[in-house]
Amino acid sequence: MVASVFLVVILAAFFFSASRSKSRAEGPDVNSGPKLIVVLVIDQFRYDYLVRFRPYFVKRGFNLLLSGANFVDCRYNCATTVTGPAHASLFTGAYPDVHGIVGNDWYDPSLHRRVNCVEDPATRAVGSDGPGASPIKLIGTTIGDELRLESNFQSKVIAISLKDRAAVIPGGHTANAAYWYDPKNGHFVSSTYYMQALPSWVAAFNDSSTAKPYCGKAWEALPETPGTGGKVLSAYHSAPNEPCPDENFVRWLEGTPYMNEMELKLAAKAVKAERLGQRPTTDLLAVSLSVNDSVGHAKGPYSSEVADVTIRTDRYLADFIEELDRSVGLDNVWIAFSSDHGVAPSPLFIKVHRLGPGSAPSAQLIKDVVERALTQNFGADQWVDDVEEPYLSFNQRVLSQHRVDRPKAEAVAAQATSSIPGVAAAFGRTQLLAGSVPDNLLVRKVLHSLNNRRGGDVFFVLEPFSVPVSKESETTHGTPWSYDAQVPLVLWGSRFRSGTFAISCQPIDLAPTLAAALGINQPSGVEGHPLNEALK
Repeated sequence: MVASVFLVVILAAFFFSASRSKSRAEGPDVNSGPKLIVVLVIDQFRYDYLVRFRPYFVKRGFNLLLSGANFVDCRYNCATTVTGPAHASLFTGAYPDVHGIVGNDWYDPSLHRRVNCVEDPATRAVGSDGPGASPIKLIGTTIGDELRLESNFQSKVIAISLKDRAAVIPGGHTANAAYWYDPKNGHFVSSTYYMQALPSWVAAFNDSSTAKPYCGKAWEALPETPGTGGKVLSAYHSAPNEPCPDENFVRWLEGTPYMNEMELKLAAKAVKAERLGQRPTTDLLAVSLSVNDSVGHAKGPYSSEVADVTIRTDRYLADFIEELDRSVGLDNVWIAFSSDHGVAPSPLFIKVHRLGPGSAPSAQLIKDVVERALTQNFGADQWVDDVEEPYLSFNQRVLSQHRVDRPKAEAVAAQATSSIPGVAAAFGRTQLLAGSVPDNLLVRKVLHSLNNRRGGDVFFVLEPFSVPVSKESETTHGTPWSYDAQVPLVLWGSRFRSGTFAISCQPIDLAPTLAAALGINQPSGVEGHPLNEALK
């Protein structure tokens, strides 16, 4: 009797194991899940844009997505709201303290220079001359990596953006391909990390569909754009006999909505050429639209240009969704939409409307103040190697020569930095990692931004509406304040409930929610949680 029971148990275990192996080989069950997941990130897209410009949206663009699960109180709980770290957070479900992307670039004391978040000397560009890029600095897996692992690498993961970091990081370590735009030749390119030559469909797209069709075309506002309908917002004036497109024209084009149109056309080509969503496994396409960021930096969130680029993006998105419907069928598609950050108003706007100081202390001013403080305490020398918000980095050789303990130097530098008008707070790295600072919301956001292997010696946070730009008409982002931190988070597709949810959530909840909906492992370092309210 015991032997019979034992045999039944062994046979059951065998059949379960065989079934599980078959499941892993074939990937997530597309009968219960999607054939294609599209993760759309729009760079510098504040949540309020969905409200302010909704009267001008068409039926099958943002309005279609908003018929899904719309989370209206989604904020980054960190103090580095910039492209590299935030894209990593969206796709890993973690903050820089875990995923390691502490900035678009950061100072590396061993190299005595700043390093880019996706630079990799072992790679070169494919499709142009120059350096390549890779995700080697990203710590842990992305949702795309987990999808590839679950399917025994049968699922395809492809990432597209104008920016290299906004393509490479979302793709993760195991992506089939990442493509980004090279303004020097006006082509989409990749890296030897993924391939040795561009696929024929990308090469053909570069030959026929990039910058040339826009030669002679001005950026004219749509008739329905509020306050400026039909007006020319920007135009390129070429010299006589100047060829088009050349590098100057391409750089102008990068500041117009037409780049979003171009990028989404490439994404639609990828779906067809790579047969995404048309195979037995679930595929993932990550698309990050970058032009909204360029326009927002130059003009500010309350400008006619931002209004028009947002409304045009809606139309381009509707065209892309129509292509998805034709190629895959929308019943087989899930779409997740978010952003990497918002943006502050321009200093000029801030001052006119008396919202705050507007201007911010320059990096040079911060360096000078800290140099004086360190000299007064430890002797004259060149103590500071680098200042780039939010980090200040010491010259480690000088610290050693003067036999100054780093924690002492950090304390002096942090106190000096925090005394500067426009700085809300400054903390020494050792002090933060040791947990010897008072626990409050700002400190917790800073701790989420600080990785124990990367970043500067002092972390500083600017005051609200203190904006570090050279021109008062321009603006930027990067702080923990809500105008930078609040972004959309929308989930659309068969697995997601329709509704508006006012619960508090974070962008790091996106990856674990997709993992839960798919029934696969969450990314390795996940700090977020599945948004159960969205799941059917």
